[in-house]
Amino acid sequence: MPTVKLMQRDGPEFDVLRLTPIITCSLMQRLVTGRQMKDIDRRAEQEWQVRGMTLMEHAGRAVVEAISVELGRLDQKRFLVVCGKGNNGGDGFVAVRYLKERGAAVTCLLAAAPAELKGDALANYESLRTAGVPVLEADGKGTLDAALRDHPVVVDALLGTGLTSAPRGLVARVIEAVNRSGCFVVSIDVPSGVDADTGQAFQPSIRADLTVTMALAKLGLWLYPGRALAGKVVPVDIGIPSQLLDAAGDTFLLDEVGIRAAVPGRPPDGHKGTFGTALVIAGSRGYSGAACLTGAAAARSGCGLVRMAIPAGTAGIVESNVLEPVKFPLAQTEAESISPAALDMVLELAETADAIAVGPGIGTHPETRRFLLDLLPRLHRPVVIDADGINNLAGKLDLLHEMAAPVILTPHPGELGRLVQLDPARVNADRVELSRRLAREHNIVLVLKGASTVIAVPDGRVLVNPTGNSGLGSGGTGDVLTGLLAGLVAQGAKPMDAACAAVFLHGRAADLAAARLTEYCLVAHDLLDYLPDAFHSVLSPHD
Repeated sequence: MPTVKLMQRDGPEFDVLRLTPIITCSLMQRLVTGRQMKDIDRRAEQEWQVRGMTLMEHAGRAVVEAISVELGRLDQKRFLVVCGKGNNGGDGFVAVRYLKERGAAVTCLLAAAPAELKGDALANYESLRTAGVPVLEADGKGTLDAALRDHPVVVDALLGTGLTSAPRGLVARVIEAVNRSGCFVVSIDVPSGVDADTGQAFQPSIRADLTVTMALAKLGLWLYPGRALAGKVVPVDIGIPSQLLDAAGDTFLLDEVGIRAAVPGRPPDGHKGTFGTALVIAGSRGYSGAACLTGAAAARSGCGLVRMAIPAGTAGIVESNVLEPVKFPLAQTEAESISPAALDMVLELAETADAIAVGPGIGTHPETRRFLLDLLPRLHRPVVIDADGINNLAGKLDLLHEMAAPVILTPHPGELGRLVQLDPARVNADRVELSRRLAREHNIVLVLKGASTVIAVPDGRVLVNPTGNSGLGSGGTGDVLTGLLAGLVAQGAKPMDAACAAVFLHGRAADLAAARLTEYCLVAHDLLDYLPDAFHSVLSPHD
């Protein structure tokens, strides 16, 4: 029987990866859907002769090991394990045995009739009965509430990943009672009621403090609202052959190891020419702040030179607020947005740039839209399109196929919804697969901002970002991301690597800022002040 252990990475990978300026997805944590995990289980049994009963045994034991790591000694604690009729309940029955072996006081409650049990779950239920361990039936008449009062730790083994509809009847009443109890809740695989694929939560759903997930983390644990309901997520090894796990799916969770590899290196003899030139095309009357934030973030990224192409009417404001970039006032419309007459000058600036950011605050004036649509197909450097750059593409998405340069599109759900004629709620509900499809169809890197931000690339891979908080839900934070992203591309990072690094570092800066300022008081400009700490936390994590 293999040793059950928590999933973790070895230290030596850090130095090896730092030498290679490209993300190696195989070294990141894979995220799978419930269907993908079911297929892995099936193949483990059919191709590798790993019995389902063996996997269930390992799963129950791994849950107890993870609880021990989180809570310490178990022999002084009282546990209530609530089990459903499926395999998730079977994992719970096994966990009961291992908790008792550790000396814990355990009560097991079955939220079903014993006659509904079958297969491996039934076998482990019978094993408990044979060992003289009573399994109480939740009758909805006070048994559950009394048990919850006496057991401060609850293990949720009700539903698992096979959920297709809202919990009903007795199971729903158990979930509601657990949520009312104030107990510390540990969920097995996913919190009961949460969709393992999308993170959408049925009503009711368990609110867990710790989720111990089998073999690979489920995608829904990193997408909201599932992410908020899962608490701390701990993947555990249950003995599935690594060959199956290493080939599973094409969705990954960003982490410090990969981001440290993605950030461009800094040769000690480098100079401003070494570290690239970024061109920021931004701003209009009333939106000079968007230009300022984008330009300042590009400068903070480590880029050697930042040039800002801005409407002439905003030049004074930008000049007085952002010191480092070189400013180029442009011909403007009567609304002080960029005019088509500026096209030749912008194209000349673009030829000497290593990366271009366009869109923050440029507005949607018809003449500015014409400028943008004329500009984009004529660019030959990687371009980050954000904000009004995206809004001006509404109805013209096919223009992306005319572009010779690599494109990184950075919409929030509302902007993407306008592009593809979907309600933002529908975009959020399917953010991973929608992003994957659009990145493939249009041969772009798509950064869909929000909680959680996802990055999709043309080959079908999707990367999910774990950093960031609600403080990012305020005006201007996206402009900072755009500037940071363009600055990393200008330094030579591949578009996918730059997108991953920018999103992760942007979120990390927000987390560091919120720890000091609170999520309420965080504003976009604060991110500029905390970006150095974010870089330091990733590039020098052991200092």
